[in-house]
Amino acid sequence: MKPLGVGIIGLKHQHPRWYQPLWQYLPEYRLVAMSDEDERFAAGENELFKLDVHTDYHDLLKRDDVDVVIIWLPHSQMPSAVEAAAQAGKHVIVEKPCAANLAGVRRIAGVAQRHPHLKISSPYCWRNHAVSSHIKQLFGEGALGNVTAFNVRLNAGGAHRYVRDNALWMLNASEGGGPMWNLAVHWLDYVHWLTGEEFTAARAFFTPPAGPPRRDIEDSAQAVLKLSSGAIVSVDVSYSITPSYPGARDIYFSARGTNGSLAWSPAWTGTEDELLIVREDRPDGARGESRKITSEAVSGYGGQMGRDWLRRFATAVLEDRPPDVSVGDMLSAAKAADMAIASARAN
Repeated sequence: MKPLGVGIIGLKHQHPRWYQPLWQYLPEYRLVAMSDEDERFAAGENELFKLDVHTDYHDLLKRDDVDVVIIWLPHSQMPSAVEAAAQAGKHVIVEKPCAANLAGVRRIAGVAQRHPHLKISSPYCWRNHAVSSHIKQLFGEGALGNVTAFNVRLNAGGAHRYVRDNALWMLNASEGGGPMWNLAVHWLDYVHWLTGEEFTAARAFFTPPAGPPRRDIEDSAQAVLKLSSGAIVSVDVSYSITPSYPGARDIYFSARGTNGSLAWSPAWTGTEDELLIVREDRPDGARGESRKITSEAVSGYGGQMGRDWLRRFATAVLEDRPPDVSVGDMLSAAKAADMAIASARAN
């Protein structure tokens, strides 16, 4: 089967380089071209990518050998690029959070409605982690009973990494560069995926920037959100992890219900994970279980889960199936983050 030709739109983002090792595992795709308006910067990046380079992504979109585009532009520019790509008949992977604000994500939803034959999705790839299939099964079985609470964390290295990686635009609140909009959406999507519920309310607090680089985004953000069932979701996200923290990431997920609970601290830099499961209804009396789960060793962003998300998107395109992450899902995560941001600004 002929591989899907891929065009990269936008290079001043951390992910083009982080994703690059993943493509070697994916014969479903063939990278053919990339674009960035900074010609000199693009030429330097092409020492790695070795692709055809365009300074105007509209020229890339005219190519017959591009079937799918992956958009890594500043958040505020993403909706326009999605619309242009759809008008050119291209399938679209748009990096989360997909826009700088809720209005932008709604614009993308409108594009999807006007182009139902195209696949438009965002790589919320934690759904594809090897541990996630176990968690999804437990939720499907009702193993925790009536789920009443979630606790999630995603605390990453300092904002200086956006200077290091030529993504200075991420330091601006107008671009949606803060952790509540840029990081929390990962877990907000995950909870929505597990429960099928929408978020109905939020209360949040942010801390201002501390130390360099100069920026107007929050450093730490914490929120409590309510799901339509009444369950609460506690969210802790930040750019405040110090350099010595293992893996430069503090990531955690837990869920608690009337029949038990589960907890997971993802192995961001490894392949060995442990999922703690407690169930009150186990007939053998062994109510606690520590389940060891091994992921494949895959180089590139997200490892196995990043590769598998991309593979499943290719399958959606090639077999004309709905993508795993729908535009509706993208909108649900954005709405929840937007509620939290509105609350923090009001406090």
